[in-house]
Amino acid sequence: MRLWCIQWLRRSRPGWLWMMVLLALLPVKTLGAAELLTRIADVRQQTVEPSDKPCRIRGVVTFRAGNGSVTIQDDSGGIWIDFPETRKRGIWRGKDSVAYELREGQEVEIVGRSATGGYAPTILPETVQILGEKPLPTPATMIPSRFFSGTEDCQRIEARGVVQRLSSWSGGWTLSIDANPGRFSARVSKEVIGNPADLVDSEVCLRGVALTRFNLRGEATGSWMVTRVPGDLVVEKLPPPPDAVPLVKLDRLLPFRAAPIGPHRVRVEGTVSYSLPGNFVYLQDQGGAVQVETESDLELKPGDRVEAAGFVDISRFIGTLGDATVRKIGVGDPPVAVRISPSEILATHRDARGSRMFQDYDGQLIRCRAVLLAVESDKAENTSRILTLEQTRTAEYDNYTFRARLQHPEAPFLDSLKPGSDLELTGLVRLEFAPEKLHDPSGRSIPASLGLVLRDRNDVVVLKEPSWWTARHSKTLLSAALLTLAAAVAWNLQLKSQVRKKTQALLREKNARRDAALEFRTTMRERNRLAANLHDTLPQTMSAISLQLDATDFALRQRGIDSMPPLEMVRTMVNFADKELRSAVWEMRSFSLRGRSFSEALQDMAQRTGGGHSARISMHVDGPFEGIPDFVSGNLLLIVQEALRNALQHAQPTSISVTIRTKAPGAPIHLEFVDDGTGFAPGSQKGPEQGHFGIVGMMERAERLGGTLWVDSTPGKGTRIVAQIRQDANDQDLADREVLPDTTIPHSVAEK
Repeated sequence: MRLWCIQWLRRSRPGWLWMMVLLALLPVKTLGAAELLTRIADVRQQTVEPSDKPCRIRGVVTFRAGNGSVTIQDDSGGIWIDFPETRKRGIWRGKDSVAYELREGQEVEIVGRSATGGYAPTILPETVQILGEKPLPTPATMIPSRFFSGTEDCQRIEARGVVQRLSSWSGGWTLSIDANPGRFSARVSKEVIGNPADLVDSEVCLRGVALTRFNLRGEATGSWMVTRVPGDLVVEKLPPPPDAVPLVKLDRLLPFRAAPIGPHRVRVEGTVSYSLPGNFVYLQDQGGAVQVETESDLELKPGDRVEAAGFVDISRFIGTLGDATVRKIGVGDPPVAVRISPSEILATHRDARGSRMFQDYDGQLIRCRAVLLAVESDKAENTSRILTLEQTRTAEYDNYTFRARLQHPEAPFLDSLKPGSDLELTGLVRLEFAPEKLHDPSGRSIPASLGLVLRDRNDVVVLKEPSWWTARHSKTLLSAALLTLAAAVAWNLQLKSQVRKKTQALLREKNARRDAALEFRTTMRERNRLAANLHDTLPQTMSAISLQLDATDFALRQRGIDSMPPLEMVRTMVNFADKELRSAVWEMRSFSLRGRSFSEALQDMAQRTGGGHSARISMHVDGPFEGIPDFVSGNLLLIVQEALRNALQHAQPTSISVTIRTKAPGAPIHLEFVDDGTGFAPGSQKGPEQGHFGIVGMMERAERLGGTLWVDSTPGKGTRIVAQIRQDANDQDLADREVLPDTTIPHSVAEK
């Protein structure tokens, strides 16, 4: 449109002035401006998320909620103005008190944004301007299909119906109204209802705002009405006097009538069979029985004659009387229980044919016999118990399982009943209908199940306690025997498997100890051989080199030449190499325990390994170590030596403590090595891949002796090495199988 106008103006050449005037007259939307919503009906169309469009709405306030939100209505519809949400989002730019100053009948102009809302679209106001007073919109007549579906949300409507219930709340009254058809609730303020005494069963005309209850999916779950406007509730017809309420039979609460009587009260008379004050009363007569729901706390006993007036409720698919008032009119004989089984009652409904009426027994007091299957406690109420029962089988009827409920302070006594007990029950029939199996082809409602309402402990009589030896017990014992046999077979197989695994483990351990002993003897032979060869060759060679250096130095001095620094350096290197060689020879031979105790060998090894280091080394040996074979004590010494070397070489400790103890001959040996050096993070140390076998070697030595070794270290907090070595009764036999040859180099010679 805009492009066409520009082209036409150029062709006609009226001048740019006319062109600008015409463009200014074009609608704002054609110029690309944001769409401004000015009618409530347009806002209600914004149902697709996200809905965020500018609004400028003028309407009349029809309801103000307690949280400050209001509903307004114009000639196109009504909508919810959400003040709490607009403050939460920081959209509100007006005074906080404005929302609470609004009241019904004020004309306002609201500038804000549209929002999707929880159910229907809403408006989040930015500013509100009160323009003055204006009459409330004329309410539309309630159309049930629109009202109960939520379509009339936030609209002012008018409904007519019968008030069937009234309850109070802090700000007024809540009415339950039957609009015939459709029952809904209405919340009205105290300004609307002055004296509610005559409202129940009266015909009223109610005007107010329709609101919708909804779930988290935004689906409508029910509709209701609210009003705070005086005069919105008009009583059009007062309730009939008590004697004018129609009296009907107990089994004819809602029969066929040529003309409907409307949702008004009906009146019944009957004899009390059971009463729970504040909840219900069961009435019974020759014509039938009915459950009367009432909040009356009147104490009634079986046999009392009662008149009850209330509203017919068919929600159970069988007539009951709800929201009833009751009064005692006399005393008679208590109803006598009819002896009939649950299966017979259900068969009566199944076998009904044509239009003939049959007794349905709902609410009737009956007596039957059944076997107890289980007793359950009601989690919500300790004074309630539910019995699961099985009807005793007869020639005419098969077994039938049903439930009976006792709500009474003495109900916990049922916990003592044993499953399998033969019981005689007296209770009130309660038929249950399943909607999916509600009707037969003739239109008759068919109950799906049956339950009993028990009155007190006298309604349960134990005819026979269960025999100890029953089919169930036989099955249980047979199952237990089979389980025991299966467990025995499984245990036998498991035991064999464990014995086999244990034998294999012991065999592996003995082989490992044998290999450890053999390896130790072989290692010691080789060390002795190498030590002897080194002692017989290299030390003498080093001594000869030292003598030749002395001779060279003497010859030079004879010629008047001072000793040269390189010659002194060579002499120092030869002396150092000789010392290191003799130390290596000593270490190879230092593990011989011949003539020395384990403690002495340990102390000697510690002194030689720690020589030249400033660390203080302390050794503690506790326990009998005299009978320990050489291959066990030798491996212990090698583990300690490797730990000392690692600590002195890498950790720079100031103190090292070694403790080796055993409680008795043959008992496990505990080794603990502790230093206060630099420590390390476990896993970060160098391993065999980098050519370092220290920790791995210690662990392997411990494992070969059937033990374990673990290292605990923290950077800056030192290192702790703990080993547990197990002794074996056959260790001495392993040590005696092959006596090591006495190739020991005398200590005096090795020390030279």
